[in-house]
Amino acid sequence: MSDPHGRPGAKWRRPSLWVVVVLVFAMGIGFLARPQGQRATSLQRSSLRTTPDGVAALARGIERFGRRTHPRTTPLADADPVRGTIVLLRPRLFATPREVHALLDHVRDGGTLLYSPLFAPSAPYPLRTPLADSLGVYFRRRSPVEEFRGDSLPHAEWTDHALTEGLGPPHRVDHGFRVLGVDDDSVAARVGDVRRMLTARDSDEETWTAAAELVLGEGRVVMLTSAASLSNERAGDDPLAVLTVRAALAHTALDDTVFFAEYHQGIRGSLTRAQAIRNFFLDSPGGRALLHAVAVCFLILACVGFRFGAPMPRVAPPDQERRSPLEHVSALGDLYRKAGATRTAALRLLSRLARATRHPPPRDRAEADAMLRTLSAADGHNSPLNKVRQSLGDEPPDLPAIAAGIDEHLARRSSP
Repeated sequence: MSDPHGRPGAKWRRPSLWVVVVLVFAMGIGFLARPQGQRATSLQRSSLRTTPDGVAALARGIERFGRRTHPRTTPLADADPVRGTIVLLRPRLFATPREVHALLDHVRDGGTLLYSPLFAPSAPYPLRTPLADSLGVYFRRRSPVEEFRGDSLPHAEWTDHALTEGLGPPHRVDHGFRVLGVDDDSVAARVGDVRRMLTARDSDEETWTAAAELVLGEGRVVMLTSAASLSNERAGDDPLAVLTVRAALAHTALDDTVFFAEYHQGIRGSLTRAQAIRNFFLDSPGGRALLHAVAVCFLILACVGFRFGAPMPRVAPPDQERRSPLEHVSALGDLYRKAGATRTAALRLLSRLARATRHPPPRDRAEADAMLRTLSAADGHNSPLNKVRQSLGDEPPDLPAIAAGIDEHLARRSSP
């Protein structure tokens, strides 16, 4: 990549080099922006996530006690049959009515659902999602003041239940739920029974349920108000996570599987590396910004590197024939003569002598005189360069005599 003309820094002006620089820069930014184990851009209670918001620790805890776990990346209807224990935690994608029908049929036949609905403080009363509505579940409405302060329900306590034995004091409870037809007489009950495991009283001394078993046919729905206690960030010291692991072990046979509904977390299946890169550059704001920046850089480089026509035609037109070297020199001499720059022409003639003798080209008469005195010191008084010095001192300088003296000196140096 060296410059044939000796221009310093010419290689940095080559577009191909900057193409490589832009690609390396983009790859470096992409590497730094890759998903990290301690960073998440959205909240997902997924068993595939090891970030603080995920529930990978819950899945591994269940596996450690002898039950298989598996991520389910297909819907609950028109796909694989529903089987085993289903874990549905704060789903980002609500189950459709057909999925609800298939899931509740599975529970009535003896299956188990570990369910924590998505709590929306601004949702109408009761919460109208297909699954929660089918179970008759509605949440306690939180006031704007409670939401602003982040207040929790006081007086949380465990009830007398087989799964709550030996658990430590419960942590704070943000909200609670009730079941239509069981906790009130408004409509007929949609579940057979409610076996409460964790309750809390609000400031009006009304009791709300935070964790319970909803009996439905031969199976049950283990209902939790919030999945935050099951996250990787809190599962290590929250007794509610221990309760959930106990429920999964108690209601899942040894040869059965605990399925985490990843499809409803927005996960459709495992991604290849190419798909992950595509999603980064097309689906994330940072990736799209980087893609546009790279595209602009390539457009600039393309414009810089594109030759908009040749600098001169390969064959000169008849009216613009190129001059021969002799004509070029003659024309240059005429320009110097007309401009009265005879001394400049003399210095240009001495530049040839300086290059041949490895001296710096003289910039004025003093430098030229010093160079000629040095070169003629060993040749005597009648040396060709002494004649050149005399001709250089004339006014105007005798250019033919200077050129002849330089030629004679160079001819003597080259002769054996």
